[in-house]
Amino acid sequence: MQRVTETLKDKDVVILPISIDGSGEKAVKPYMEKQGYTFETLLDQRMEVARQFGVRGTPTTVVVNRQGEIVARGLGPFDLESPEFAQYLDKLLAQPRRDKAS
Repeated sequence: MQRVTETLKDKDVVILPISIDGSGEKAVKPYMEKQGYTFETLLDQRMEVARQFGVRGTPTTVVVNRQGEIVARGLGPFDLESPEFAQYLDKLLAQPRRDKAS
């Protein structure tokens, strides 16, 4: 995931992992450091964000477009480095931006 977040940072794409571990930063920070991860991670100990996104299990992948709309969702392991995902993101990024009033 580190490589993907670095690759996508200049493409107007954010990969935001959400941790629902009840121990919060106590569990997440050592794991991130051990793995050498430097990307942002949202700590969601009370599962408030997870509920808003309809998470029913982990891992869950949710793709949100520039307008804040959920455009894809998947449950289970997911290869963010796959050519299929890269093509999907390219298509998503090719779509014109819409302002909120449209």
